[in-house]
Amino acid sequence: MVPDTVRAFLSSNKPEIDDVRWTKPEKYHITFEYFPHLSNEMFKAVHRKVQVLSQYFPLHCELNHFSGFPSHRNARVIIALISLANSGILTVCENKRFNPHVTVGYARSSPLFVPQTALEYSFSFVRPALFLSENGVYTEITADMC
Repeated sequence: MVPDTVRAFLSSNKPEIDDVRWTKPEKYHITFEYFPHLSNEMFKAVHRKVQVLSQYFPLHCELNHFSGFPSHRNARVIIALISLANSGILTVCENKRFNPHVTVGYARSSPLFVPQTALEYSFSFVRPALFLSENGVYTEITADMC
């Protein structure tokens, strides 16, 4: 989960786009890697990966700009892209094309154009965590749950 100061910054600097369902700031989190469905065995492997990622923390981050997924020209998801002071963390993540980001909103109907609004905000956070997302509820997965 992102620090409160980052939540406040993102929620007060959202791009002006119509027809968006904005994510509640308390649900903001940084996604380094996305796993759509995991078996119990995969949970254990992914949790070990989170432990490996811990060596890169505390992690210094910089909010770059707003964009969209799959692209800023045809966005179904509105995101704030993040650059990392230590890019070594990305070597642990398997999807090399994946960009760390915070999801800030979703297109309500058709894909949207997201202006590449620059953001200049630096922050750090202390540790990585693995979260399960079910119906908009985020639950941290701990070692004893694997």
